[in-house]
Amino acid sequence: MTLSYTPIAEIVDHIEARLSAVERISLFLDFDGTLVPIEPDPRSPRPDPATIDTLKKLAGRKSLITTIISGRAVGDLYSRIRVEGIIYAGNHGLEIFGRNLHFVEATAWNRRGDLERLTEELSVLLGPVEGTLVENKGLTASVHYRQAAPGSLPGIQEVVRKTVDRYDPMFLVTQGRKVVEIVPATNWNKGSAVKWINDQLGGERVLSIYAGDDNTDERAFRTLPDAITIKVGHLPETDARYRLPDPGALQELLLELILAGELQCSAGARSVTDDGS
Repeated sequence: MTLSYTPIAEIVDHIEARLSAVERISLFLDFDGTLVPIEPDPRSPRPDPATIDTLKKLAGRKSLITTIISGRAVGDLYSRIRVEGIIYAGNHGLEIFGRNLHFVEATAWNRRGDLERLTEELSVLLGPVEGTLVENKGLTASVHYRQAAPGSLPGIQEVVRKTVDRYDPMFLVTQGRKVVEIVPATNWNKGSAVKWINDQLGGERVLSIYAGDDNTDERAFRTLPDAITIKVGHLPETDARYRLPDPGALQELLLELILAGELQCSAGARSVTDDGS
């Protein structure tokens, strides 16, 4: 299937056309596969200096709030970026901090002990499967198989499913890009997180921009029907309005907006606290 990607200028024009009617922009960026390229070892990805510089420039816009939202634990996410003045939403939005916002989803917090036991079991069961990595992220877990042999995937998925079934109904299994995600069974997801962040920041005239590459981002796309939603990468099915091929194209879009001054909202825009705590 050949995918058609959106010209960057078209996205910039759409944003520009809406700025006069808003007082604030909420920019949401996924991390792996969106802000940084996917790498074989999930422990490796870090933004390059140019990306960090872009994030710092975004953080300096008074009428714009940037959130990095990721399946990574929030501490892991912050350690790879370390830019003040933005919001970090980890574990698919189950934990959020930055700009005086602090949130941890209660059900996920209370199931940390069960999750630890579950991941220990999976580490033993999948230890013989070369190329797999079981990662306990505190509130969720991931079974990475980017470096595993393609034929081993059905066996990996079966082991995960049977193990998680023993903890039913506490956890769910979802499929990501070269990863099986284990998440607490709650009603909270990335869509819930972006709505909560927008509600906490306040304002009635808000333009949300969300860029993501994975299935977990689709919840956010559907939660933000009036937003500028951008699918990054090559997965064919999406509810996003626009498509970009890779993190390099997203970086180009962000730079175009910064250089053109497009992230300045209408005159009299409400100033949002710059506290980066």
